[in-house]
Amino acid sequence: MAKLTHPGKWPPTDIAEGTTPRAWLRYERQYPGSRRPSRLISHPTVPYVAAARVGGTDGEIDLAALSAAAEHYLKQLKQYVNATPPPLGKADPMLDLLADVAASGSLLHWCDIWPKIDAEPSRLDGQIASWNMSRHPKSAMPGTVILVATEGIPDPMHGSFLMRFPSAGFRVPVEVRATADGFDLVIRGLTAEFPGGSHQALSSLLAGRSDAEKRMVLGGLSRSLSGVPLGFQAGVAPATLVASSATDADDAPVEAAVSDDGSSTTSPPPSDPAPVPPTPQEGAQPPARSSVYRMISMLENDIAKQAGVVPKSLLLQDIRFSAEPENVTDGAWDITLTLLARGLDTPRGEPVSYRLTVRVRLAELGANGVELLSVTRVPLVSHAVAGTGIPLPFVRVFPVPPPDWRAPSGRVPPHPAPPLAWRRPSRPDRILDLFREDRAIPLALGMKMQQPAYEVRNCPRFVPGDGEGRFPKALPTTGLSDLPPRRNVSSAISAYWHSKTFFDNMRGLGLAPESYMATAEGPLAVHYRSGIVPGPGRDGRTINAQVRYEVAPDATLQSKPSIDMHLALANLNRWARVKTGTPDSRLEPLGIASCGRWMLHEFGHYLLAARIGQLEFDFAHSAGDSLAAVFFDPLSDLSSPTYPGDPRMRGWTFPFVFAPRRHDRTPAMGWGWYGLLNRSVIEDPPDSGSEHKAYLTEQILSSTCFLLYRSLGGDTLAGAEEADWTQRTRASDMTLYLLMQGMAGLAQSPSRAEMLEVGMEEAGWSAPASVPLPRGGADWQPATSHKVTRWAYETMGMFPSDPSEIISKAGAPPLVDIYIRDRRPNVFPTGDGPVEVGPGSYVPVSLHWAADVNWVMPGWWPSFGNRGSVAANGARLRAWAGWVLSDKPLAQIMERSVVWHGDLDIGPFDIAPGGADIALAQTDQQQITQLTTAARNAAPAGTQLVAFYELSQVNDRANTDPSAGFTVMIGPGASPPTTVQALVDLVAGDNNLGLYMEG
Repeated sequence: MAKLTHPGKWPPTDIAEGTTPRAWLRYERQYPGSRRPSRLISHPTVPYVAAARVGGTDGEIDLAALSAAAEHYLKQLKQYVNATPPPLGKADPMLDLLADVAASGSLLHWCDIWPKIDAEPSRLDGQIASWNMSRHPKSAMPGTVILVATEGIPDPMHGSFLMRFPSAGFRVPVEVRATADGFDLVIRGLTAEFPGGSHQALSSLLAGRSDAEKRMVLGGLSRSLSGVPLGFQAGVAPATLVASSATDADDAPVEAAVSDDGSSTTSPPPSDPAPVPPTPQEGAQPPARSSVYRMISMLENDIAKQAGVVPKSLLLQDIRFSAEPENVTDGAWDITLTLLARGLDTPRGEPVSYRLTVRVRLAELGANGVELLSVTRVPLVSHAVAGTGIPLPFVRVFPVPPPDWRAPSGRVPPHPAPPLAWRRPSRPDRILDLFREDRAIPLALGMKMQQPAYEVRNCPRFVPGDGEGRFPKALPTTGLSDLPPRRNVSSAISAYWHSKTFFDNMRGLGLAPESYMATAEGPLAVHYRSGIVPGPGRDGRTINAQVRYEVAPDATLQSKPSIDMHLALANLNRWARVKTGTPDSRLEPLGIASCGRWMLHEFGHYLLAARIGQLEFDFAHSAGDSLAAVFFDPLSDLSSPTYPGDPRMRGWTFPFVFAPRRHDRTPAMGWGWYGLLNRSVIEDPPDSGSEHKAYLTEQILSSTCFLLYRSLGGDTLAGAEEADWTQRTRASDMTLYLLMQGMAGLAQSPSRAEMLEVGMEEAGWSAPASVPLPRGGADWQPATSHKVTRWAYETMGMFPSDPSEIISKAGAPPLVDIYIRDRRPNVFPTGDGPVEVGPGSYVPVSLHWAADVNWVMPGWWPSFGNRGSVAANGARLRAWAGWVLSDKPLAQIMERSVVWHGDLDIGPFDIAPGGADIALAQTDQQQITQLTTAARNAAPAGTQLVAFYELSQVNDRANTDPSAGFTVMIGPGASPPTTVQALVDLVAGDNNLGLYMEG
């Protein structure tokens, strides 16, 4: 491993001794009364940084180096939070459990890194890992690694393999940043999730037990659970699983029990090293896939009979435990098994796969006696709606759904813009064809419609004459040039086109499908004409779509499920007659594959199923509505300032194949994270995403992501009444990057939306300094985005002052949130009425470059205030002056260069919360005047003068403050960005920054 140098003290003394720790440290427990213990810890502007020297005898960046840094960080965090007196008001025994991850006897163990660093892509053995998010070839560093730890015990039948319990664990994102001597390892927080309700973490059940009792219990569990399928295992047992004769005093384990209310119990470290489970057999290797372990094999037929599934198909996903305190040592435990299984064949079509929840009772740990208590099953499906090589000569597709279609910019339109009434799926083919365009796809005529990540399958049950259902469909060799929309072949081509668009953008956002899919086998199978199960839609005559897990009939042949997408119809009341007057005459429909928005909704389920092993979030249906809304808005006529219809049409998520879902909801009408419509979800999160649909919460999520998109530039104009589609598309890609990278970094299934929110912030903090965007535009620095992300969730009701109350307004800002006043309005208009947000917010405005825009300051001299509720004392102001060159034409103004000339530092300032803005003193104004005058004298004639300001304070650092350690920092002697686009991104994304430009 690399040679590490840890920080001498973290947090630094000046931070640790501050009087308002929650101003810099976000520390959240589960919702009061929630059944599932969790933690969210975040400190973006006070990073923990360890230096790693590599090369030669110093080794390389690997799991050992990263976990060593994380373990030191956890100990430092524990020492701070659990100090006497505790700075946050009370100590948190859960930190004892997390910080103990490397100690002998701990049941928490780091997962191997996947994809491996500096290695070719490979299949993940198991379903969870420490995620390597690097964008470089062979997943090389620098990059970000999401270190993941789960509970687990060794499997004596499989040598050094670990039996992991994925629902209990935590994650620590580590940014690996290149330096002259190696790398800096930067940590800005963690999240933790543990089972709740009737289940308990194994660590909790054993807390406070004697060494002999723990040895007996863990040994018995190892024997009872031996022989787990390989698909459930992930990672090699670390060295801490081997009993040691000595333990470092600093590493002595502190036993901590995790309870629902967070009031964990803690016992002092034992005098002797804690006992460990039996040491695995040296050199033993697991078989390709063992038979289902002993407990399941005893009950296999009973489980299959009760659930109506194929016995040999059972795949184990998770194990959860429960026991009364008095029964822990006598072995009377209830164990809940989460299994995947394939349903029995039926005369009505292909079987459905199921998620089984199986409860069993052990009579005695390690013995053969086991009682089957209950079996419940849930179909492994997720519905779109509630209830029911050689370039191809061009094919006709709907690049956007018909209501979104607009005439091509800068070209003579092929026809006048049809009215909205023509843009419905019930319209005849000759009308719908007005909204299709010719597009080329990289397939030759007659080739299979497949790529490594996806394939469009034959659908013989619904399309007469199609090939065998398990094979990809071939592109016809003739008849494509005039193919009407209502044709089965058109549906297949549309399914391929929209799949290609999604996966191309996924790769463009830095997520390679082959290193993203962890809990399933690829490729994704897209059934372009299919039925929806269970229910009456299995005949395919329904307006719907779904994603399913498909479990193999024999688990020995496939240790993970595959993911299938099934697409039904877009319209029921109009079909097209083909081959009229022939024996093959039949009716063919318009498939829902024609609608790119619905396809993106289904891909939202794919992203979850491939990464965390669930088709839905625990707190919401999916992120599919968010993907659809954000991706298509910059392509849609409904978002144009000159759209002649109702402007509220922009808020319909599915305006073509209609569903009453919107992405412009507001907390004022109950659509808030802590509002009335989301109350049941936050108070009682389910144990599994299959237990509810949460379509309402999905609209809260899509409204949040859409607001984020608009604030990042989704409302940008190119003129008084003309949208800047390039800038809007760029903002769309930026938002999708944060959302999809945030989902990719998940480990345990998140019980709260806050886990996704902080994941999206992390996607900004930990990203490379600059990333390309898949649909064009200048490269982007994601570190400019995290404050806007938080504000979007805050505006939608997250961060309430009192989470036990129903909140029908925006949440609370950070305790300290200083800002430089700009021209943004203090009211945020919505379709449900105006929302008051106050100064210093990120209200969506046009982010174009002009002297009169709303995101810049109203004058040369900055004024500032504090959105928070705690005073910001000792703030300082840095200023730079410069000018913009005319080195690019006006049409490329965002690419123009900026030259900086001089800087100064003013302060300190004490900024009270609320109240009137603070104006600069006359002496400070004179210094700024001297700075700008010097720049004016040095600037070439005819150039535009600009002034850039940074206001920063220890509890609310600007993104450019070197102490925050972000990739956009401006160090001593350095200058602000040197292009207009980078300057806009930086200033518009941080209310600590201000800009003024001459007219």
